[in-house]
Amino acid sequence: MTDYNSMKADEYARRQGEMDDMENAIVAMMGAVESELPDWLWRNGYQDIDELVYRESRRRVMQAIKERSEP
Repeated sequence: MTDYNSMKADEYARRQGEMDDMENAIVAMMGAVESELPDWLWRNGYQDIDELVYRESRRRVMQAIKERSEP
């Protein structure tokens, strides 16, 4: 049973590392997304801009992962 728990712990650590890598890629992509937004959006102080930037960054990272895994 100890080996099974060890394998589960290793699998959890691997998945957590993958999630951390994905989150780091999303944060890196946020700079690119923010730079593409028009100035008027920033000047008007749109309330949900951070959420929009995060969602678009996540979409782009997920799309890149999908394209990378396709033959």
